[in-house]
Amino acid sequence: MNVEEFFKTNKLADFREIPIDNFAYIGDAVMALKYKLLILKDGRKKPFHLNERSKDFLSAKAHDDFALKIFPQLSEKEKNIYKRGYNSRGAGKRGNDLSYRRSTGLESLIGYLYLAKEFDRLNEIFEVIDKCMFKEEMS
Repeated sequence: MNVEEFFKTNKLADFREIPIDNFAYIGDAVMALKYKLLILKDGRKKPFHLNERSKDFLSAKAHDDFALKIFPQLSEKEKNIYKRGYNSRGAGKRGNDLSYRRSTGLESLIGYLYLAKEFDRLNEIFEVIDKCMFKEEMS
């Protein structure tokens, strides 16, 4: 099976069987790939600069900022997924680090939407994140 086919047809177990930390794991990967490709779009950057710029998008602090922006716009179902990630065992390993918990909540939601193939909603959320990230560059 080629890569494109794999991503289009990948079937998963019942979502109720998948631990929430696994959604966060996938969500983090989806966000990393999206923003790394976005940074690379002109193709003329040195790896060091790519890495430095990607920190603006991929740190727990950045994800925390994004989570605060999108949370009011989430449906009840999405808020429940976010809260499960926020309260997950993986997020709890950092104790009471609210930034890390919110970051994990966002990553869980992104991972869920990606695996559920809810790409329209995922795009809407990424639009909010993009506006948050690029507001300085747009002004």
